[in-house]
Amino acid sequence: MDLQQLFRWTGELEILDGNNEVVVLNGKPLILYQRVIGDADLAIARKHGLKASKSLRGKLRDKTTDEHIAMLPSYEDAPDQVLRNMALYTEALDLRRRAMDLAEEPRKPVKLHSEATLEDQENYEAAMDKYYVDKEELVTEKMKELTTAREAELQTLGKEALVEQFLNSAINSICQRQMLDTFNSRCAYLGTYRGKRMKALAFNDYGSFDNSAPELKSQIIAGYLRLEVGGESIKK
Repeated sequence: MDLQQLFRWTGELEILDGNNEVVVLNGKPLILYQRVIGDADLAIARKHGLKASKSLRGKLRDKTTDEHIAMLPSYEDAPDQVLRNMALYTEALDLRRRAMDLAEEPRKPVKLHSEATLEDQENYEAAMDKYYVDKEELVTEKMKELTTAREAELQTLGKEALVEQFLNSAINSICQRQMLDTFNSRCAYLGTYRGKRMKALAFNDYGSFDNSAPELKSQIIAGYLRLEVGGESIKK
């Protein structure tokens, strides 16, 4: 393990005001401390994310709820092609995930040995850049193929089935966002502390965190997610 990378698993977060200046509290800059949470807390965050998704899904399926009216676009009188386009739009993320799984993998450059020359390192970086470009092109090509096939499937559906398919796709997309937002929010809450020793959480309970000023909450979540990316590289 790279010990330098280990420090990316923890970090300090300066809280900024609307002018992008550090907030000063009692004469001191407001600094919070964060670290990537462990598996037990991840399971808790995931559980809350799934509960939030399930609760929202039930409301979205009920046409009389405020959530159904506010969060779903008008669809009952929409032309068939509009419904097909909306269904494809809400399925875009799933189509991309499938494309990433199914796309052909370009040949990856062989990792350098520890005594590689400077020129070898330069060539390796250039080859890696090309690898990522080639990979994205193959994913994009596969996604176009999957989208065309999905559009052909939707063309075969009658009005009632098309509306049902659109609703399923749209509700799944909204609930995925709800699950991820709740999960990230819970992770940030469980991974943010008042002091450098990381003994006491920054907020007394999740409700206090969830109801905090949107600017503060968004900074804390963004700070945690930056740490999490570093933590993932360590785990791998």
